[in-house]
Amino acid sequence: MSELLQQIFLFLIGIFLLYYGAEYLVRGGANLARNLGIRPMVIGLTIVAFGTSMPEFLVGTIASIKGQSDIAIGNVVGSNVANIALILGLSALFSPLVINYKMIRKELIFLFISTLIFIFFIRNDVVFYEGLIFVLIIFSYTVYLIMHPGDVPVSEELPKKINSNLLNIVFIVLGVIGLTFGSDWLVSSAVYMAQLLKIPDIVIGMTIVAVGTSLPELAASVIAAIKKETDISIGNIMGSNIFNMFFVIGGIGLFKTVPVNPVIFRFEIPVMLGLVIFLFPVIFFRKGIGRFYGAFMIIIYIVFTIYLYTTRHLPA
Repeated sequence: MSELLQQIFLFLIGIFLLYYGAEYLVRGGANLARNLGIRPMVIGLTIVAFGTSMPEFLVGTIASIKGQSDIAIGNVVGSNVANIALILGLSALFSPLVINYKMIRKELIFLFISTLIFIFFIRNDVVFYEGLIFVLIIFSYTVYLIMHPGDVPVSEELPKKINSNLLNIVFIVLGVIGLTFGSDWLVSSAVYMAQLLKIPDIVIGMTIVAVGTSLPELAASVIAAIKKETDISIGNIMGSNIFNMFFVIGGIGLFKTVPVNPVIFRFEIPVMLGLVIFLFPVIFFRKGIGRFYGAFMIIIYIVFTIYLYTTRHLPA
């Protein structure tokens, strides 16, 4: 029992280090770039966007290196499900999300197409050329956002300015250290708990690991919703899902083949795709996500989680 408590403690410390590691990396990197004269919008769409996806990327990388690829793919799919069902649902409960469909139509369509492309390429293991395709897609997407800043609502809010480049470098170093140790401890403890409780790695990756690595998105979206910046709230979530699919899995695929457990096509993948489709009529007809639909989405996430743990998917 003491070993279990120790692993739970390491898991919580891992989440803490991932959260603040990403924050410090973004803070130092964004301010260093700002001091070098790079435009705030470019910083927001590159350093900030990639920095907030680093927890998923490093957790997936560490898991793949340790031979726990189910955690890597489970973390991405689970994070995408949590981003829409849990985070948008919670944001709507705090403050109903009034969303202009025309403002986010292009990104909604791109998210839908991106999800279909992702599903098509992960039908088998993700190998180098597929990882390269994913990375090229996210690179092109980022360039498009920079060239067409008014097309997609994304947050350009940067951390409080720090003029000292030395201090910014210290923040970057601390961020990298936090992310490195945090991802390692999170994966190790998650694998231990999965084996102890006889729960498949993919279920752990889909649930507690996914929620843990999605904390930056949760904080940003809830704060945006409270500030009534609802277009930015959903824009950040959709952007995060796109980065999860292409930056995280694509980046890992460039260095190591990512095995994909076919069991996720029975339930998890349909849920992820279904939630993307669900956003279209809700936003178009209801002009956003009210508290009722927010609560409904949270219920979907709870049912999703309960189903995973009660069925405990095993490879066919």
